[in-house]
Amino acid sequence: MAEARDSSKGQKPTVAKPVSDKAAAAKAARAAKEKDSQPGGPAVWLGQAVQFLREVKTELKKVTWPPRKQAISSTGVVVVLVILASVFLALVDYSLGHLVRAIIRLG
Repeated sequence: MAEARDSSKGQKPTVAKPVSDKAAAAKAARAAKEKDSQPGGPAVWLGQAVQFLREVKTELKKVTWPPRKQAISSTGVVVVLVILASVFLALVDYSLGHLVRAIIRLG
């Protein structure tokens, strides 16, 4: 096996300099200035919303939609499964409620 070489031979180790409070404050001031210089307001938001909706419309044109019959049958399956899950959870809730009440009465 090859031995690992020490790449730091003859080189000074680099030490990260601590950031002073002045440097951090200056950086924050620059960020705030850049933020203030950017245009904002309802006009920009409206333009971005319109652009977003245009892109949504373009993407929806690319979607392969299922035939009507398949969409209706899939929706029916989902509705039936939701009803079955709701009934099951209602029965479990009812049963556990009675069990907890019975345990409380005994205690």
